[in-house]
Amino acid sequence: MLETFLSLGMENTTLTHDGVTIKLVETDAQLKQAIADLSKSKELALDLEFDQNRFTYGFNLCLVQITDGCGTCYIIDPFSVDSLQPLFQLLENGQITKIIHHANNDILLLDKLGCNIRGVMDTDVAAKILNYERSSLATVMKEEFDREVDKTQQSSNWNKRPLTEAQLIYAAIDVIYLHRIKSKLVKEIEQQGRLHWLEEENRLLEALTYSEPENPHMKLRHAYRLNLYQQYILKELYSFRDEMGRQFNKPSSYIISNEGLVDLANNPNTDVHEWLNHTKGVYGGLKRSRNEKLLKETLEQAKKKAKEENISHEYIKNHWQRQQRTPETEQRKEELTQMQKRIVEKYGEYASKLIINQSLITDYSQTGHLHCTKAYATGILMEAANELGISLPPPTFRNKAEE
Repeated sequence: MLETFLSLGMENTTLTHDGVTIKLVETDAQLKQAIADLSKSKELALDLEFDQNRFTYGFNLCLVQITDGCGTCYIIDPFSVDSLQPLFQLLENGQITKIIHHANNDILLLDKLGCNIRGVMDTDVAAKILNYERSSLATVMKEEFDREVDKTQQSSNWNKRPLTEAQLIYAAIDVIYLHRIKSKLVKEIEQQGRLHWLEEENRLLEALTYSEPENPHMKLRHAYRLNLYQQYILKELYSFRDEMGRQFNKPSSYIISNEGLVDLANNPNTDVHEWLNHTKGVYGGLKRSRNEKLLKETLEQAKKKAKEENISHEYIKNHWQRQQRTPETEQRKEELTQMQKRIVEKYGEYASKLIINQSLITDYSQTGHLHCTKAYATGILMEAANELGISLPPPTFRNKAEE
């Protein structure tokens, strides 16, 4: 039975859910008090709500949910406080465990914001180690506690204020059960002797860093069908669109659709005014005379620079490197495929994906080098090879967590 209480017009907005007090933190004083309370705990459950080019431009933090598991969940509004530095200092304290479910994007966003979180314990990874077929928070809660998660707020626009009661409850639910989930999963992992898997996976997560993708314009559909000259034009148009997205605070693809951008690069001599008014997926604000002029100038400058740099109109064929198929590559592929089957038999289909996957098999098949990033996985691979009588070269081990 869902029990909620909402207090409005007070210094703080307070809700309760399933016996947990939910406090909305909107001032620096409230944040200072929350951090003081949370710092007393050895384990905190954490989740972030963010917008990644869905409603606004860029990768932006919208909400922080954090609880000590002792009856209070803090919902921190980053739009209302002057600085999140006190929170970041808490998250960087490796002596306090941060329980997160599927931490990858949260860690990347925190790194982008200048916070190097430590003490991560990912319950999604824990579920995978236990060979869960599906490891979403909703699945784990149903599997372990027979609780259903209401997903109606999953696609909320977390940029909007004020937040609704339903949003606050949904945000809190993402963390208030994590202490119990962590405790249960870790106990099972210990029983299976795989705790060192979890520890290494968590340290690898902490090593994740945010970076902008290289040549993002070439990730657009059909970009590789353009010749080199058109690809050059596309790169300049992509930068223009990105800047317009920043100015309008809209996702870049909302300014000009990906399909439309590639079309313009494919036809750089088109009449821009006609193109703007007859192309689907163009933001209305771009059609204003000032912005239309900027687009024309961008296109003309791109063509001028391409000519000055003598960019070829040649088409690049087979930009994807074709895999070699020789007796040696096929033998190496077969060896690792047999090892993969043995590991699946021993550890389960879904847990085995943490150890060996198709990317590793392909890389070894093509290069003859076994590139490993996990110590525990390397040991399991070598054990499987010995059991099958397969002779492998010494693996090249690169521990990203220690870099």
